[in-house]
Amino acid sequence: MNDQRLALFLMLGQTASRGMQKLPGLVPPEPLRVSESHDLAVTMPEMVREAIDAAEVYKLFFVFENYLRDFAVEVLSNDGQADWWAKVPKDVQDEIVKLEETEEAKSWMALGSRDKSSLMTYPQVLRVIDHCWKSDFEDLIRDKALIQEARMAGHLRNAICHMSSIPDEEVARVRQVMRDWFRRIAP
Repeated sequence: MNDQRLALFLMLGQTASRGMQKLPGLVPPEPLRVSESHDLAVTMPEMVREAIDAAEVYKLFFVFENYLRDFAVEVLSNDGQADWWAKVPKDVQDEIVKLEETEEAKSWMALGSRDKSSLMTYPQVLRVIDHCWKSDFEDLIRDKALIQEARMAGHLRNAICHMSSIPDEEVARVRQVMRDWFRRIAP
């Protein structure tokens, strides 16, 4: 078999495989087990397929949100020379203190100890960056439109984190927001 025929064969196989995965009722290739003997992919294939798709976007937000949180704390800390918490707006501080109280009440859960920065939500991180724009972030980010862009993507984050699917075009928007940010503040 020559290389061109082999390439065509592989492309046709991949196309057929992708098409098959979209057929209703077909068990997804990835199992989702609630126990050793019970695979939800077999009993609820469409729901598991949606979960697999949503997991990709969730992972993007997981990385982006944690990166922004670390970035904000690092910038506000000024390489350990400043107390980042003192620069956080009072309303965000109050919300985080309430979250700490909830964490304390739920200490029976195996979450371990989390510091204030890890309790900051996505909208709070963006609020902190916006609040400290002139003094800390303007020279690094230079375009405040990135904050607004990230806020708009926050609606998609909420959809994913509240167990809703989002269309491919919105997944593309999430990726674009991340690319825009990483062009300015590359990890």
